[in-house]
Amino acid sequence: MIARCSHSGCKSLPASVLQGRRLCQAHFISACYRRLDELGEVIHRRDFQPATHQSIRKVLFECTSQATSWALRARELSNAERSQLLNIVLSAGDLLSKVRRSSRMIGFIPIRLSETGSNPPWIEETVTQLLSKHGAMFRCTHPYVKGQPLELERLDTRQRAIARVVWQRKETCGLHEIGVEILNSASFWNQG
Repeated sequence: MIARCSHSGCKSLPASVLQGRRLCQAHFISACYRRLDELGEVIHRRDFQPATHQSIRKVLFECTSQATSWALRARELSNAERSQLLNIVLSAGDLLSKVRRSSRMIGFIPIRLSETGSNPPWIEETVTQLLSKHGAMFRCTHPYVKGQPLELERLDTRQRAIARVVWQRKETCGLHEIGVEILNSASFWNQG
């Protein structure tokens, strides 16, 4: 028996699979757009529990993976179809960047920041404000740029890690609010 598209009444051959459903080209694209719109609303409202992060990320990765795989193997796609698949990949990627890999919590840990690439090298001590398994937010006097690497040292444990600035904002009081991603440790803050 030949497998057909799972969409009710469709007799076309499946082109991709989304959330366990085999879908033809047209129904795959429309299902992705529908799911991306639904998840975009949920993410925008922050209307989900931390435990839901993984399931949201799974659907977004699946949309990206299936759309990319299909676009690479299908030679008969029209420019409009390729454009739709690219739009799905870009939209899912944008939503993925808005879903945190782990929840945030308030946490005050004294840290030392150092950036050896500057001349002269500088060191600054501060305290974290928010923590997640993969990063932190803190305030400091030194300005940073997005993507800039720096070294963090926990002053309580002397543990060190390399981090990358993922966002920054100058506050009216002259301090800088900085968000970093820890690059070389999954347990730097000892959060499960």
